[in-house]
Amino acid sequence: MHDDRRITEVRLDRFVRERITPAVYTRTVPLNLSSWDAPGEPVSVMEALRNNFVPQEHGAAWGKPWGTKWLRLTGDVPEAWGTGPDTSVEIVVDLGFIKEAPGFQCEGIAWRPDGTIIKAISPRNQYIPLKLLGSGMSVDFYVEAAANPDMAQGWTFAATPYGDLATAGTAPQYRLGRIAIAEFNQTVWELQQDIWTLAGLMHELPPEQPRRHVILRALERMMDLMDPDDIPGTAAAGRAALAEVLARPAYASAHQLVATGHAHIDSAWLWPVRETIRKCARTFSNVVALMDEDPGFVFSCSSAQQLAWMKEFYPELFGRIREKVKAGQFVPVGGMWVESDTNMPGGEAMARQFIEGKNFFLQEFGVECREAWLPDSFGYSAALPQIVKAAGSRWFLTQKISWNQVNRMPHHTFNWEG
Repeated sequence: MHDDRRITEVRLDRFVRERITPAVYTRTVPLNLSSWDAPGEPVSVMEALRNNFVPQEHGAAWGKPWGTKWLRLTGDVPEAWGTGPDTSVEIVVDLGFIKEAPGFQCEGIAWRPDGTIIKAISPRNQYIPLKLLGSGMSVDFYVEAAANPDMAQGWTFAATPYGDLATAGTAPQYRLGRIAIAEFNQTVWELQQDIWTLAGLMHELPPEQPRRHVILRALERMMDLMDPDDIPGTAAAGRAALAEVLARPAYASAHQLVATGHAHIDSAWLWPVRETIRKCARTFSNVVALMDEDPGFVFSCSSAQQLAWMKEFYPELFGRIREKVKAGQFVPVGGMWVESDTNMPGGEAMARQFIEGKNFFLQEFGVECREAWLPDSFGYSAALPQIVKAAGSRWFLTQKISWNQVNRMPHHTFNWEG
């Protein structure tokens, strides 16, 4: 039999890229833009809004390294948009993202005119539902756009001048992309997620697994059924073609997993601490917005220091986080002040990590963490079991030992004696 797997996979990639993805938004209209560039370090939202915003050209270059541009976005939603079946209105904001990178580039946070946070804007999260603006069919809000440079240089870690303002220069790094009111098609988006899920599973399965071929043929049938010139009109049929293979359980012997959201944010790595603070606000504002949309969404958050920053610099957002902790959706974990190194610090320093971290979570949220959460520390002291137990915790979580280049850890779950 002719083996056309590769041809079908390439066809699928092209079908998604050229047909499905563009149809998520059926129509768009540009917003009116004005802007103000912060002259130095970031300022508060109310200070920024007091400044004079001047007309801003779409598609313009912007963003000196580590600079901040404030954008004002205004406009009116065209009549009847978002009234059709499975449609709604969103604002799409592309700050000039490098599509292949989820972070370590420009990002933004959206603010209402009253100084409250809406949500963040990032490479893989460029949308704002119109209903979050609270302004009816009119659009009027601000985006605090951070022009963070690529310090990792495409993960080559090549030498870069961006580590110091004295050498970083002032040349703009980004160019504004699409910033528009858009009509969102829920069914097309759901189909996009179905394809992403199945294609991802397919590529993880070895070629000799029958399930890999079953998935590929289901994806092929989906493409055959759909009209490439009428994606919105045939998306439901495409989803129906994938429903059966999506519903199939894993093997009877497979583990059952429970997934929780998490964002591993280094408190000090490849950016100034002030950018860590803004990054936390961007991440946590997106998280609570998702929780408002889906009461079943749960997010695990470590590092008391990062939440202490929210309390100090973003008190309104911190109040929303508190509400989600009470609801059981925003779950403090780890019980440490930061996800610390454990090789260089002494026992006293590590003990204080738990004392300060646990006290913060108890005082602010009424939560006592029962685990040590260190997924990314490079090595673990033999004193940790004693310290963790003395702090009243029972479990230790990491994944970093899987990185070991010399000694392969033989177990995933084990009892650790120090």
